[in-house]
Amino acid sequence: MADFHLLRPWWLLTLIPIVVLAVIAWRNAGQQTGWSRLLPAHLKPLLLPESSGRTARWPLLLVNAALAVTALALAGPTWQRLPQPVFQLQAGSVVIMDMSLSVYSTDLAPNRLTQMRYKATDLVRDKLDGEIGLIAYAGDAFTISPLTGDGGNLTNLIRALSPDIMPTPGSYPIRALNLADQLLQDAGYAQGDIYWLTDGIDSRDQQDISDFLNRTQHRLSVLAVGTADGAPITLPDGRLLRDASNNVVIPQLQTGALQTLAARSGGRFSEIRSDQQDLEYLSNLPPLQRDGEESAMQAGDQWQDQGPWLIPIIMLLLLPLARRGALPVFVCFVLGSSLWLPAHANEREPLSWQDKLWQTPYQQTDQALRAGNNERAAQIAEDAWQRGTANYRAGNYDQALVDFSQLDNAEGFYNQGNTLMQMERYDEAKNAYAAALERRPNWSQAQENMELAEQLAEQQQQQSENSQQGDSQNNNSQNQQGEQGEQQSGEQQQSDSEQKNQQTGQDEQQQEQDQESTEQSAESEQQQAAPEGEQEKPLQSEFGDASEEELQQQMQQWLNRIEDDPAVLLRNKMRYEAQQRRRQSPPPGVEKQW
Repeated sequence: MADFHLLRPWWLLTLIPIVVLAVIAWRNAGQQTGWSRLLPAHLKPLLLPESSGRTARWPLLLVNAALAVTALALAGPTWQRLPQPVFQLQAGSVVIMDMSLSVYSTDLAPNRLTQMRYKATDLVRDKLDGEIGLIAYAGDAFTISPLTGDGGNLTNLIRALSPDIMPTPGSYPIRALNLADQLLQDAGYAQGDIYWLTDGIDSRDQQDISDFLNRTQHRLSVLAVGTADGAPITLPDGRLLRDASNNVVIPQLQTGALQTLAARSGGRFSEIRSDQQDLEYLSNLPPLQRDGEESAMQAGDQWQDQGPWLIPIIMLLLLPLARRGALPVFVCFVLGSSLWLPAHANEREPLSWQDKLWQTPYQQTDQALRAGNNERAAQIAEDAWQRGTANYRAGNYDQALVDFSQLDNAEGFYNQGNTLMQMERYDEAKNAYAAALERRPNWSQAQENMELAEQLAEQQQQQSENSQQGDSQNNNSQNQQGEQGEQQSGEQQQSDSEQKNQQTGQDEQQQEQDQESTEQSAESEQQQAAPEGEQEKPLQSEFGDASEEELQQQMQQWLNRIEDDPAVLLRNKMRYEAQQRRRQSPPPGVEKQW
């Protein structure tokens, strides 16, 4: 009963008029009514029945009790969640993200990479069903996540992807497509959907991709990220990417080849948009197969209304009034009210048409924001600005970033920067503030925030470099200590052997004494030669283990050194895979640098 609450608590206000009417009826029941007020006292026993002098009060108690229970039933008492069956479609999908250097192009604010992350996050979280996998590629392709049934878990990995963590630069999409086919085949999907987010391909890649589509049964849908005019590639350190002739590289999006490939496989092609219509168009395809299974019943956000169980109590309270003819009226009242009781209530439903009669969704969202009910405001908001504000105040920065990205104005990019600052993604926040200043040049707050983001980005980069240098120094010191220990032990063994050779000509008794002295001196030399921290310590004392606390501190220090940043983990993983592949064959796709 810890979850007990009322779904419609405002119905309890009806108890006020019920109590008022009960008090009035109770007072009137004690007064004489009808002929008893007109007839003389000596004629009343002869002309009136004994019960007609005063109105009985016990029916009033029953009626008021029934009304009170009815008010409680209408309030919707509940303490149990409703199980929700989930139908899981047996379908496989793989999302491929282009991580070549060209995604740093700034023709889309703040750059193509940021917009690609937004779209991929929305795609895997809201648009796709079944099992979803994730692949990133540049000069080589790598599996970021195998096929999983929970696409929401891929959002953290998508945010960590960037060209900086890719082991080899370039662009080799056919390797990513082959890897996607391998993932689908290993998961048991002969047919699957491949969603490819890219900013273009070369003409030499078109034939390889065509051959891939001819030998497989997968459906390829392409989301083109970029513009036909293009823009320079701004690297994270602020430099512009230049080619071998020292000319600034301006990648331009050419959609003809991508559109042809998507149509050949039966998929769809769309250029990136500021709204959700591009993703809805790509994902709104009939499934390749409609097989599925119903998963186990899981408790969701719907609560079971226990109010109808109070109807038998109401009927029992009204049952004694049946002989007075009042029962049919109350039965109709109770049954009529029970028909309006819903079987369950969903706390996350959007506004219904009744809720929109007196206030627009914008007004109700604004009212919720003023009252501090940010979760409710995020649920009912239809405006991207209000929804982003509500999610930002509620601490849902990922969703707030998606909402603010739908606003192509200075305020939208300014709030994107604020959200990225909260997420400690200072480089991207700096680009967002710069995009806001392009649309409003004299915005002092955006300028100050951009300068602050630059300072924090430098501090973050310096801290990461210092941590890496500290780890390397610790490794070097440990190696030096090991080498010194080995050298000292070698010298000690050499001196022992020389002493034994010099004592071979002496008698047996003298030899035993010399050997004992030699062993004692060797033990003392070994204790002196041992570095600090490696001398033997008593393992136990009368108070227990003396080294247990130190071991725990060392373990905690080692755990603190473990990197928990998804970007670092992915970078190390892909570097290891790239090294393994280089041993077998040279990495493909390195001839193109962006």
